[in-house]
Amino acid sequence: MKTFLVPISSLKDKKSTLLYAIDFAKQVGVKTIYGGILFGDSQSEELLKEVNDYAKKQGVVLNFRFMQGNTLDYIKEFCVDFKIDLIIAPARAPKTHEKLYLDDLSGGIVRKTGMPVLLIPEDYEYKAIDTVLTAIKSGVVKLEDALKPLESTLEGLNARMTLLQVKTPSFLPEDLMFDKDLAAVTSKYYSSENATLFQGVLEYIHFVEPDMICVFRRKRGSFKKLWSDTIHDNGARKADFESRVPLLVLKGEQ
Repeated sequence: MKTFLVPISSLKDKKSTLLYAIDFAKQVGVKTIYGGILFGDSQSEELLKEVNDYAKKQGVVLNFRFMQGNTLDYIKEFCVDFKIDLIIAPARAPKTHEKLYLDDLSGGIVRKTGMPVLLIPEDYEYKAIDTVLTAIKSGVVKLEDALKPLESTLEGLNARMTLLQVKTPSFLPEDLMFDKDLAAVTSKYYSSENATLFQGVLEYIHFVEPDMICVFRRKRGSFKKLWSDTIHDNGARKADFESRVPLLVLKGEQ
């Protein structure tokens, strides 16, 4: 990974996400971050200077861009034009909708951009990542480069990955086939039988005690519920999925 994008609706309210991205970038060897701020959000020069100075101390180049027009379309085009490897976004619901895990912007980024996304809990400070819990239903990885953000994270942080395969009622025999690259980065393997992927994660999270959770973007199963019947068009409900540690959502569908 070489370049991150951090789209935020307000630098004042989401500064912690940008600071996390800077610390994470330093640890995994990424040198460039684009901070995308919604057009019209008033920022003080003092706050911009504070974040820029912090990035310089960490050896990271921080470039601010103001997003305008259809924000999600702008983000998709920006990711192509600037060869973005990973989007880092805040996992913070609007205060008027406490039942949401993701607000409209972050939920839309995961749902509609097709990019790998790292979701950071509100006011979460960077801490060492030693263990990543990757939850899957199928061991088949359909997109060739889908694992790159996970591989770069594990290698850059010298972290270990525990793989949890959750066998839901729609589990198929071919789901036991494992992608060779996924198998190569797996240190431990567990399997469980649960109604949803989220229930499997809840069952094992206290046992594994991960510093980061990793899942694939899915259009069926628990992730189908994640993006539907919410208060906002693109928001995501805590009842369908929630993580109190950073959540890495890899592109591609299982």
